[in-house]
Amino acid sequence: MIEHRLYSIEKWEQGKRTEEKILLCSTRDATIYALQGYTVFDFHESLDMEPEYYERNGRYEIYNSRRNDAHTT
Repeated sequence: MIEHRLYSIEKWEQGKRTEEKILLCSTRDATIYALQGYTVFDFHESLDMEPEYYERNGRYEIYNSRRNDAHTT
């Protein structure tokens, strides 16, 4: 069984949030996001919740928002 937790994943560029996701994924996947420069927040740890366990490693997307603020005036 593979442990999964609920994470907020954010990408910031030049002081602006360009991408935001809420994912149920493994700690391994969350670590990979952090190594790629994303800000990672663990809801399960913050709320002292028990993790979810699944037979397969999966990435379940709850919310996804990509923004391209470079073109806004």
